Amino acid sequence: MSGRGMTASARAGVALSLTALVAGAVLWGSGAAEGEAAVHRDTQAERIMSGREVFDFDTVAEMASTSLAVVQAEVVQVAPGRSLGSEEEGGVDQARDVTLSVTASFKRPLVAAPSTIVMEEWGWDEDGHGYQVENVTWSEVGDKGFYFLTRSDAASRWQLVSTQGRALTDAQGALQSSAAPGSPLHSEIGSNHRDILAYELKRLLDTKNPAPDLPQPHAEPEIVPDADLEKPAPEDGAEEPMPDDSVDDGSEPVDGTEG
Repeated sequence: MSGRGMTASARAGVALSLTALVAGAVLWGSGAAEGEAAVHRDTQAERIMSGREVFDFDTVAEMASTSLAVVQAEVVQVAPGRSLGSEEEGGVDQARDVTLSVTASFKRPLVAAPSTIVMEEWGWDEDGHGYQVENVTWSEVGDKGFYFLTRSDAASRWQLVSTQGRALTDAQGALQSSAAPGSPLHSEIGSNHRDILAYELKRLLDTKNPAPDLPQPHAEPEIVPDADLEKPAPEDGAEEPMPDDSVDDGSEPVDGTEG
């Protein structure tokens, strides 16, 4: 179910993962002023937040090309992360720091294997209520999978390149994508096996023998200046449509009062 969005400070910072979300949802990732989070923190997400993202991938190749790092890893620790926002801005939100033990790196040298890196995911609101973003369920220690990453704006932190950017594996090697069920990317990942995906990523991201079918990275959209966000939409010459219950025959008062 959906719930209250993140603070204005949290919404301001997500440069790479998400852009402005639809009404009532959060922006995932951030880089604004830090604050203090609530002492209480839910142990599981109570809500699902939705939004419009910068990147929308149809294939693994597109996502791999756009990501700064692509790794196979295991979650070895989860802890409360940085707090963002302030009471003056509407509240404080807190990230979760997910420590990944990298067992294979398909894009080097940004992330080596073996190594550990910290990935941010969301999160808690100012009351400590937990929420997940889209289909990115909260990570748990012992999770294994593939992570398509970009830099967070927090020092030494990473984040998923989009909420599509995680594929968890089970003991048999089956894959569960965080992409929306029914989407082309979800279907592609779900129809593969862990070993097949690893082989494909090695092939696609082989710098010595570049794959001819590796697409160009998705370009980031232009950032709209804050001042422009408050400007009214430009006039296109079209007239406002009459309401469905209006006959526009002169029988309705022009001042909005009933006759």
